[in-house]
Amino acid sequence: MSGPNPLAQPMLARRMLRLAVLGALQPLKASAGVKTIASPGVWPTPSEKLPALLVNTPTEQKSPNTTGQATFVTGSSVVIQGQVSRSTPEDALDAIEALAFAVENAVLMDYWVTRTVQRFTSVQTDVEITSEGGPHLAGFRMTLVGEMFETFDPTLIQPPESPWPPPSPPIVPLESMGVHLDMAQPFDAEGTYPNSPFPDAVQPAPRTSGPDGRDEGALDIQLPQ
Repeated sequence: MSGPNPLAQPMLARRMLRLAVLGALQPLKASAGVKTIASPGVWPTPSEKLPALLVNTPTEQKSPNTTGQATFVTGSSVVIQGQVSRSTPEDALDAIEALAFAVENAVLMDYWVTRTVQRFTSVQTDVEITSEGGPHLAGFRMTLVGEMFETFDPTLIQPPESPWPPPSPPIVPLESMGVHLDMAQPFDAEGTYPNSPFPDAVQPAPRTSGPDGRDEGALDIQLPQ
């Protein structure tokens, strides 16, 4: 039995994506020293609050994929603006490139972001460095366009809103994998085999077709290889 679907939220797809991206960026406070993560935030951010990441969803386009009921493939742009301050232009460029790298990895590998979108159709990043008689301010503007499915059904009972995004499940490394083949043909009409890899699929004896509960072929793969 499966639990409630966390993706069934009474909110627009662009808001769901924006909140998922905000959640994906939070670990960068510890791993990348980001002081400010805000939505929409203020540009430029005061120097004492840098490095900073500001998130917004300024544009969206809905393309219908059926006739009748309003269902759409929705393309929503998420803009992430990053800001750092350094004493030299070289340090500023290095710092903003490192921050952009951390942001791309955080967002594009986040569990709930990748569950929310069908795909990212584009990622564009623009970088700028400015200096006006003081520390060099470097910034990037990263625009990710995520594609999602939306439906507007007047008969649908909206689920209650819950905290979004929920905590990401722990990542468990894949250490082994078993591949078993219990075929429908050939089969043993009378035999009973304990510890079948697919007990729910085994026909009771006497049987007129398989699976019969035994491996016709199996692979035991231990990782890493």
